[in-house]
Amino acid sequence: MTAHSQSRAIRRNLLLWLGISSLIVIVFAVCVAVVKHRDEHARKLWKDAALVRIAETSLTGEVVRTEIDQLKHPTPNLDLGWTHEHVLLMTNGEFLVFAFRHGINDGFIDHLFIAHGSDGRWYYSTYHFCNQMAAVITDEQPGSIAEFARRYCLREFDGKSDICLQHTGP
Repeated sequence: MTAHSQSRAIRRNLLLWLGISSLIVIVFAVCVAVVKHRDEHARKLWKDAALVRIAETSLTGEVVRTEIDQLKHPTPNLDLGWTHEHVLLMTNGEFLVFAFRHGINDGFIDHLFIAHGSDGRWYYSTYHFCNQMAAVITDEQPGSIAEFARRYCLREFDGKSDICLQHTGP
């Protein structure tokens, strides 16, 4: 085999390996994009359903009144602190009726917290509250919705739009 044919064979093998490597990278990127799109779509569907659930729960509904009463009047058998299944109670009496979706902890798909406040405003956050709001249960009770918003990166939105799917912070 001549030097020229060896050189040609090396170039052909190099191009073959570069082509295969490029194809693997492209297939991987497409797979990641498909999975991310699927997960973002599921997150949007969850958001739409959560807004309906929060609206149905209502700021003056029986569930909210019961949870606020249980938070304000703990008993030895039931002391939930300031967090309940649907309500977060502030020390000044303000509260948030909320829903939370745990995302993926790799930063690929954000968590999502949506709430309707006793102040009439809608809020959202991508803060990692953890399952069942475990990240806030041991935190000191905020004095107001505004303090809660600062502490947990809440932003206001209109209670309908997809703007609440945007990233807000840690």
